[in-house]
Amino acid sequence: MKRFLRVLAGLGGLVAIAVVVLINTTAGQNLLLERGISAVVGQAAPSYDGLNVFVCGSSSPLPAPGRAQACLAIITPEHYFIVDAGAGSAVNLGLANMPSDRLDGVLITHYHSDHIAELPTFNVMTWASGHQGPLKVYGPTGIKPVINGFNAAFAQDRRYRTLHHGLDFMPAEWGVMEAVENPMEFAMTFGDMTITSFTVSHSPVAPAVGYRFDYRGRSVVITGDTIVTDRLAAAAKDADLMFSDALSAPIVSAMVDAAKESGRDRIAHILVDIQDYHASVTDVAQLTVDANIGMTALYHLVPGPRNVVMENIYKREFQGNMLLTEDNMWFTLPVGSDAIDVH
Repeated sequence: MKRFLRVLAGLGGLVAIAVVVLINTTAGQNLLLERGISAVVGQAAPSYDGLNVFVCGSSSPLPAPGRAQACLAIITPEHYFIVDAGAGSAVNLGLANMPSDRLDGVLITHYHSDHIAELPTFNVMTWASGHQGPLKVYGPTGIKPVINGFNAAFAQDRRYRTLHHGLDFMPAEWGVMEAVENPMEFAMTFGDMTITSFTVSHSPVAPAVGYRFDYRGRSVVITGDTIVTDRLAAAAKDADLMFSDALSAPIVSAMVDAAKESGRDRIAHILVDIQDYHASVTDVAQLTVDANIGMTALYHLVPGPRNVVMENIYKREFQGNMLLTEDNMWFTLPVGSDAIDVH
């Protein structure tokens, strides 16, 4: 036994020496670099079965370490859509090796900055990946001036990229986003996918919509920013999975008190104001039960929890099948099943 332990210790020492050599010599660094880059760049795009949702952003504008602003990706073997484009979300999409070349479009719920800020980055990602034609951005009334503004602001960026990479590689006209304006209550069909937009209440922000995705018997609802209303309940009725805006009243109230005590009156004022146009966790929990929703995942968290105590404050109001999202979570809804796989 002692001899075995001595041999094991000797092998461990040799491994440690090998690691030191690899990390601290030119030859070793080059070898590790080659292997690492090959693993990343050579990684094939993953395959997708059923209806899948990727959380590319789970936070509101209130700062939350490790969380990008609102963004959800919907992907099936035939379809790929993104709902909202909050700051930081493009990094998560890029690291997840999402197939930007086949992005069908971005759907915008409303025109707050934390839902549109990353659109230019999404556009460059798709354009550079070989996406055929302009990136389509869908939204209610108001989408055209938003997209026209971004296109104008990034005109020189597009010109530089086309000059650098060539017209054949990055055609200039494919780098200009295309705005697609729809009514607030509207349905679009793409093969086996039906996307239905519905009115939500985020007053004074208007228009504001949510989206429901139905694909081969599975369904996902994304509320966008809203309070709970009868229209939302009707749109979410019997959905397999709902991603809901969620405000924790106890946490926000504590933040208001702390801001007032420290003399940060403007912050306190904003924190008071936001409480009347986001859905409280209590109301979302009741909606989950009343609308017979299979699972409710809270995203656009106001505020994004920073520790287990804040997470538990959110959870103490849960009813039914509910969970808090984190960036980079996956939800898979297999066709022909009621299951929802979360990982």
